[in-house]
Order: sequence, then structure tokens, then C-alpha cells
Amino acid sequence: MKRINILLVDDEVLIRQGVRALLEKEDFVDEIYEAGNAAEFYEVVNSRLLDIILLDVRLPGVKGPDLLGSVINRPMPPRVIAVTGMEGVELVINLLKAGVSGIVFKLDGYAEISRAIHEVMTAGHYFQDKVTRIIEMNAYRWDHVPPVSLSTQESELIQVISSGLTTKEVAQKMKMSEATTETYRTRLLKKLGVPNTAALLAYAYRNGIL
Repeated sequence: MKRINILLVDDEVLIRQGVRALLEKEDFVDEIYEAGNAAEFYEVVNSRLLDIILLDVRLPGVKGPDLLGSVINRPMPPRVIAVTGMEGVELVINLLKAGVSGIVFKLDGYAEISRAIHEVMTAGHYFQDKVTRIIEMNAYRWDHVPPVSLSTQESELIQVISSGLTTKEVAQKMKMSEATTETYRTRLLKKLGVPNTAALLAYAYRNGIL
């Protein structure tokens, strides 16, 4: 994986310092920036080239999802991984619909953050089993997506993605290279007219593919 620039967004200085200290030991990290509030967030986003944003969803005076619109809709936007200490269903659904590429729960520790970064940079998304279960149970909440005809290979790819495997494991399961697997996933999103992997899984659950 190429060296990347990361923005840490959390109002607790101690948490930012701890995560930063661990990230600085990683060979894939180039620059690390920090923001403790919305003003600092916008200052960094508007002045720096970023690959990943680790976004705490609770900031003083603003909700994490409200910050996403200024990032997601940009040309070549950075990937956003939501980092939260809460596991409420409504929160998770709102984050997914807002366009986050991954969700990490603080109680899972730094190893999960590192794994999420790797997966998001290689596959474009990272959702734990608990998140995919929320998608399954709440698929009806997503906007209607007209059904289309899927090939056997496309249906198999959705099945494998939903199982929570890493990009490498998905590629092995599909007997493809990682690059080819990602190309098929991207084409599938376009074919179904859905914006991200969360919406893809919601479509699959709603239409009986999963």
C-alpha cells in the first residue's frame, strides 16, 4: 500500500495523541494531521491532500455525519472511516447513508483501525460483521433500487463480500487477483446504481440475493 496522509478528528486530545503515536509506527503513513472541532476540520480538509479521515462522530456543536457532505461530494475525495464509541442502529444507518467507507468502534482497539485503513485503501470499504448485520436487518430503510438481472459471478461476489472477508480472502475465494476483484465490485456498484458497498448489501438483502 502506498504511503498515505491521514486526518485524525476527535475532540479528546488524549485519544488523538494515542492514535497518532500508533499510526506514526506504521510504514504506510506519510503525514498525520489533527482536528478537534469543526473549524479545525474544515481548515485541514481545505488545505491538505488527504487519503483517509478517521472521524469521531461526536464533536462539540456538530455531528460527524454533518461534516461528511463537505468531503464526500468532492472530486477525488478522501475515504472517511467513522470512529465511534456508540453502536446504535440509527447512528450506523445514518453514517452508511452519508457515505462513510468504514465504521470502527472504539472498544475494538487500534488493531481494528489499522485493518480498516488497509481494507478501505485496497477495497474501498470495511464493514465488520456487526455492521453488515445492521444492513441486513434494516435494508428496507434504504431508498428503492430497481431490481436488475445479475450474473452468477456477480451474485457470488455479493455473497463473498457480505461474509466479512478481507480483500485478499475475497480474491482467493473468487479465484481472481485483488485488482480484478475490485474492478468487478466497482462495475457492480455502477450496474445497480448504488453509491457504495453498504447500499449494495442493502440491495442484495432486499432482493433476496442474500
